[in-house]
Formats: sequence, C-alpha cells, structure tokens
Amino acid sequence: EIPRIMASKRVLKRGINRTRAAENRRQLQDSLRKKDRLAMRDKRRRIAKEGHKAFTAEQGKAAIRAAIMGFREHRGDEGKQVECLNEISRILSTDSYDPDVAIDHLIELKFVDDLISQLGGGTKSAELQLQAAWCITNIASGTHQQTAHVAEACPELIQALSGTNQKLKEHAVWALGNIAADGKKLRNRIVKMGAFLPLSNLLQSKDVGLVRTTCWAISNMLKGRELTTSDEFYKHSFMKSFWGLLESKESTIYAEVCWCIAYLTSRDESGTAKIIEAGFAQRILSALDEKSPVALLIPALRTMGNMLAYNDDFNQKVLSTCKHLLNFLAVCMKHEHRGLKKEAIWVVGNILAGPKEHVEVVIKSGFLPVLLEIFQKGQFDLKREAIHALLNVAKYDEPLEFMVKQGVIPPVLSLMKVDERDTIAACIQFIEIILARNKDAVRLVEEAGGIDALETVQTHPDGSLWDRAGGIVDKYWGEDADYDDDEKETEKEKVEYPQWRLGAHTGES
Repeated sequence: EIPRIMASKRVLKRGINRTRAAENRRQLQDSLRKKDRLAMRDKRRRIAKEGHKAFTAEQGKAAIRAAIMGFREHRGDEGKQVECLNEISRILSTDSYDPDVAIDHLIELKFVDDLISQLGGGTKSAELQLQAAWCITNIASGTHQQTAHVAEACPELIQALSGTNQKLKEHAVWALGNIAADGKKLRNRIVKMGAFLPLSNLLQSKDVGLVRTTCWAISNMLKGRELTTSDEFYKHSFMKSFWGLLESKESTIYAEVCWCIAYLTSRDESGTAKIIEAGFAQRILSALDEKSPVALLIPALRTMGNMLAYNDDFNQKVLSTCKHLLNFLAVCMKHEHRGLKKEAIWVVGNILAGPKEHVEVVIKSGFLPVLLEIFQKGQFDLKREAIHALLNVAKYDEPLEFMVKQGVIPPVLSLMKVDERDTIAACIQFIEIILARNKDAVRLVEEAGGIDALETVQTHPDGSLWDRAGGIVDKYWGEDADYDDDEKETEKEKVEYPQWRLGAHTGES
C-alpha cells in the first residue's frame, strides 16, 4: 500500500484509519508546499514608499549608514530623527536593487535595537513610532535571519495593536503578519504572546485597509497550525467576525477571510466540522461565480476543497443542493489562469474520492475527457493534480477502459520519470491498476516503454518505490510472468484501490 498523504494536496481517504490519515496528510502537505514554485500568494509583503531613489547595493549601504549615524547624532531632535527614519524606510522599500543588502548592513550596525526602542516607548512621538514600525515591517519581509532579528519587537508590536494610533496599528499588523509568515516557530511565539485578542478586536474596525491587513496577518498565523476545539483561537470572536466579513462587498477582504478558513479546514477534521456546522459552506459557494476575481476564487476553491475532503454525507448535500458547483468547476478547468485550473482539478478529485454515485455524477458531467486532456497536455503541476483525480476513477472498469483507449498509459509512464516521490508513487499505482484490470495492458505498457520507465524508478533513493517498481517488472515481464488466465483473475481480485482525498496547500513556508 502506498503511504498516501496530503500535501499541499492529498490525503488517503480509505485504507488507513483517520488518525493516521491526518498525520500523513500533514507530512505531505509540508513537504510539497516547500517545493511548490507556483505559490498562489505572496505571504510576505514589503511596504513601498513614494519618492524612493534608485540605488546600487553599495550606494544603499552607504545611504543606510549615513541615515543611521544621523539618527543617532540627533537624539532629542524629533524632526531630524524622523527625516533619518524616513530615509531608511525609503531605502528598505526600494525595488531598484535587492534591499537585503541594506537590511544586512542595518543589522550589522545594531540599528534594530534603536527601532524597537522607538516603537516601545523610547519616544512619545507618534511619527517616530510609525517610521520605526515601517522599517521593522520591511526588515521582516526579508530572509529568515533578518526576520529573526526583528522578532524581538513582537511584544511592542502586539502592544501597538491596542493603541489609538490607527496608522501605527496597521503597520504593527503588517509587521506581525510578515514575522508569522517566516515559519512555525515565530508564528507560535506571536500567538503565545497574546496576539489573537487584539487582532480579533481589530476585525471590528470600519477601516477597510486595516481589516484586510488584519485578515491577512491572521491567515499567516493560522497557516500550518493545528487547532483543537479548546485552542486560544476559538476563545475569541473570529468566527463571528469572519461570518460578517463574508457579507462584505470588498472582494479583497472576502479573499483574505477565505484564506483564513482554508487554513482552519486544512489541518484536522474537528476544525472542518466547526466551519461546516457554522454554515460557512454556503457563503463560500456563493462566491464561486465567473464574475468574481481570480484572487478571490483561488482561496474560495481551496476552502471548498478542504470541506469536500471531510465526509461523503457533506459531499452528497453539496452535490444535491448546489447544482452550479460542477458547472463552475468545468469553467475553471478550462480557464487560462493556471492556478485556478489547478485548484479546480483538485476539488474535482476530492469529489471523485467519494462513493460510486458521486463518481458517476462527475463522469456524466463530462469531466473525464477534460481531465485526460490536461493530464496529457498540461504543465507538470497540472498533471500532478490530474493523476490523483484520475486514480479515483481507475477502480471502475468502464472509465478505466476509456482512459486506456484514449492513450493514458504513455503520459503516466512519462510522469513516472520525474523526481518527486508522491507523483512517482501515484504513477506506479496507476500502472498496477491498469495491468491488473486490462487484458491488453501488458502489451500496451511494454510498447509504451513501460519496462524502461519502471526500471528508471529503481534508481530512486526511496527503496519502497524501487521495490514496488521492480516487483511489477518481475511479475509481468520476469521469468514467472507466463501464468494462465485463472491466475490473472486471481491476481485481479487481490488488487487494492485506495481512493485519494486531496488536501489543502498549507504547511510550513
């Protein structure tokens, strides 16, 4: 049995218990997320500033050094210090060169301590605090090492969330969002410091920009986080606020809330159950409209995909009451936006992981030829999604015969040669099913170069893969391959067909 896990994607739906499935889901989620070069959104943001100059790396370092010296020389002169911080924030936000060089130089000069001091009460000047927060935010948009230096500012940033300065609040939220995007360790650190309470309060603000940034920061804190029903998150008013914000006509806020819900439904069944019981499915489904912007549709589809990985009863309810869903998914699978197409394939795959009646609904809606075309002609990331969806159909004789006749074998063998364990395992599983259930499969696989493809797998560092690939070669083309028809039928009955629930693109950054 292939250990089927959920990654930025998948989880084994049957064949292992739910506890193991959840753990497998998290493992693959983390591993593939790191490899996914088509991340749908930039989890860190650098604040741009008008009027910045074009710098070379050396000019940037010199300018940073001069501004820092000026700031330290003019202690007590608020106007001069504001000018110096303003210059530093301009340098850090420039797009004319890699600002990491300037950030590293700022850290070498130990100026982060100065910034934290200004933010935490070293000055009564609101403008100095604001400029310090601006600098900290852009430093936190840098590398892991750079972010770790400004993470010391978390207590001051969290304190600023409860202040009266609206601009400072937004910059503090922005900085915390960037720090949380760095990874699990800093994310948990922020949560333990009590960030959830003031963040939940900010969602009540009438300032659209502040609410949008707050939702984005919250989504970064939820990413990869396992929540129990007693988690600190559920002790605050987030769910109520999210419900209200999904009535917003502001699509960017709607999208950020969808990202939050996507992360809440990606880690465990209890979180998904909470979201479904609260009625969020209908709200999310209402956003699935061709007129909605792609930036909203991607997190909305991802959230629905997570919900559709929950259980078959929920899926039956969605399929019977939301007739437009399949039509909308069909449109997305033909959309020019690759990311949207990828999400739609994944959602369809989750439906196909259900019982036979759900599979029949999808097939009758004409999805199988579309999936096959994407699998045969699409880019690698789309093929990776499509093969897992097609695997959920392969246990049924009629669609399997259709796929074989349409030439599914060559692209499966071609995909088997990629250097990604999960995809190779899926290809091996597919070939096993075809060989066991199609009377012409041994000849078709051999003619398509199947023996060479399987032998290529035997060089993979994962021994379980080459053991399985080698076993197929020995079974069908080895010395003992000439067994009679009765033996073939016996082998066919022994084949197991685990179905894959696909998952969510979360995990560690």
